[in-house]
Amino acid sequence: MATPVASISAASQHRHTHSHGYPKPARIGIPPPNRLLLQDRAFFATVSRPATGTTRISYQMKILVAYKRVVDYNVRIQVKPDGSGVVIDGVKLSPNPFDEIALEEALRLRDKGIATEVVVATIAPADAQAHLRNGLAMGANRAIHVVTDQAIQPLTAARTLLKLVEKEQPDLVILGKQAIDDDANQTGQMLATLWGRPQATFASKLDIADGKATVTREVDAGLETLEVDLPAVVTTDLRLNEPRFIKLPDIMKAKAKPLETLQLADLGVEAADTFKTTQYAAPSKRSKGVMVKDAAELILVIAEHHDGKLNAATAKTISAAAAISGASIDVLVLAADPTAVAAEAAKIAGVAKILTVANAANAQALAQVLAPQIAQLAKGYTHVFGPSTTFGKDLMPCVAALLGVNQVSDLMAVEGSHRFKRPIYAGNAIITVEVPADQIVVATVRAASWPEAAKGGSAAVEAASVDAALPTHTRFVGLAAGATDRPDLQSAKRVVSGGRGVGSEENFKVIFQLADKLGAAVGASRAAVDAGYVPSDLQVGQTGKIISPELYVAVGISGAIQHLTGIKDAGTIVAINKDADSPIFEIADIGLVGDLFTILPELEAALG
Repeated sequence: MATPVASISAASQHRHTHSHGYPKPARIGIPPPNRLLLQDRAFFATVSRPATGTTRISYQMKILVAYKRVVDYNVRIQVKPDGSGVVIDGVKLSPNPFDEIALEEALRLRDKGIATEVVVATIAPADAQAHLRNGLAMGANRAIHVVTDQAIQPLTAARTLLKLVEKEQPDLVILGKQAIDDDANQTGQMLATLWGRPQATFASKLDIADGKATVTREVDAGLETLEVDLPAVVTTDLRLNEPRFIKLPDIMKAKAKPLETLQLADLGVEAADTFKTTQYAAPSKRSKGVMVKDAAELILVIAEHHDGKLNAATAKTISAAAAISGASIDVLVLAADPTAVAAEAAKIAGVAKILTVANAANAQALAQVLAPQIAQLAKGYTHVFGPSTTFGKDLMPCVAALLGVNQVSDLMAVEGSHRFKRPIYAGNAIITVEVPADQIVVATVRAASWPEAAKGGSAAVEAASVDAALPTHTRFVGLAAGATDRPDLQSAKRVVSGGRGVGSEENFKVIFQLADKLGAAVGASRAAVDAGYVPSDLQVGQTGKIISPELYVAVGISGAIQHLTGIKDAGTIVAINKDADSPIFEIADIGLVGDLFTILPELEAALG
């Protein structure tokens, strides 16, 4: 008999989206729940044969969904005049869009008979109960409300979820890859690390079969596929599905569903968050970095590499480390054969030493394989920095969890050895965070905010010895990456991006043609990616790549907030759009109003 498989694919490419760029809920009919046999909670299949001769597969599988309440994505965040926070009094609060996708995925698994129960949980003040009822109305079987009035940082959230995992014993935990308020992108990775179970982040497709999950992930290089043993943690990306609409009868039914209320103390969790936010500010144009004088700082930078070549984001991460004047900077290269990457890293100015760990297990950048090695080697260092790419976002929260500290996400400025600035609310507010002076700093560095460190170094290369136990519950399956000889999108000095206004995949060739004339990389808006014009690794914006080219040409892009977040650090912005009222013109240095199919050929002709 064939192995039972449930395939939950990314939604249709031709989707409707709100102007903010998050998915518009789809009208999805909910089939009657499958009749399931209740046996031991271990993950296995029971087979029944209806009179028709067909075979139904039912799994005894419980899913826990983390479901955060955030300021609605349509609200424009404003910083309080005194810099003490953002204005949220009286604003609309809604479920985190990524968590809605997570809940929808869990419900689809249950509707297909792959799961028997979906439990939705939140950590929030007492007035968030209506938010949980929203999750129950979507279709969750029951809800858990962990009540607290304190603002919860990712490590505490992960520790709380771990207690719920121990209580509920789920086979799968699903949550959004990030919340749209703090944009931290840490909780799922930290939970998996504390739980000792595999993680699959940034999921755009999920298959369940034979006690395993096969997950397609949206990474910077393309679409990566992992196979993980269950139980596991999966974090969802935007293209996984479209959440369903909630109907009035479902709202009424939700009132009768179980909702359990707990306190943090009931779970034995203390909200001992260590970061102190000292200031909130509106975003301003980036200025030159300031060298901060601090002594005795020893920084370990984690190198990102692919196919034996160092990623440009590593050199930018080194620049951030160098902003702490007087610090000694080492670079760690983990690979099956680190020789070539180590030699390249050794040439970067300002690097004192290159540490290498050669291990066949490091052939693929699996976060939970690399993290134990990094945590062991981090002893004696004051800081551990990694790039804020999909590589770093997947890896660094695991390192932080193993070291028992919170992580600073998207570090964009250094004000002291333990004092940094980072963006929140899609870059519409900038906060200053202060890490306790006696605590190791684990951070991801926002590459768009830093230049590449110069060449000219001659660092010594030293092999490091690591005896950390490495998990085998996660396996690399493959990477689907488009071959191109164009510049890398994240490091290119020139970028030409196309939006939904281009009209089709066929029409997108005009974007590639102009890019070739300029020697530029090619990017796209989320709307263009969702429409199927180009693959997801070309997406620019809050949920795509954050870039800082010297020249950015936006063609047929309206300028949703989430897209503008990705180009805040660009030099000169040129916008081409037939709609003179498009938001893109508000931030463009040069604006051309007209038909792109008329303007682009004229530009190409002028370029020769």
